[in-house]
Amino acid sequence: MKVSCLQENLAKGLNIVSRALAPRTATLPVLTHVLLATDNGRLKIAATNLELGVSCWIGAKVESDGAVTIPARTFSGLVNLLNADKVDLDIN
Repeated sequence: MKVSCLQENLAKGLNIVSRALAPRTATLPVLTHVLLATDNGRLKIAATNLELGVSCWIGAKVESDGAVTIPARTFSGLVNLLNADKVDLDIN
């Protein structure tokens, strides 16, 4: 998956879906992750706690399709530290 988007849009999307994350003590570790997936030229960000699911789509330049789950709090913290500029995600 290779995607480029604005840091501001990625941070807002992560903030929106983080409301559906399970607590850190979740019995299923994947419930503390966010899903990043390409969807028709957009980046889909999704999270669930098995009772509530939240999805958000942000505009992005998609060079190659794919999907991955990433620990939400770690990724969100990293994105918030980035400059307000273009973010390139390249996940093999």
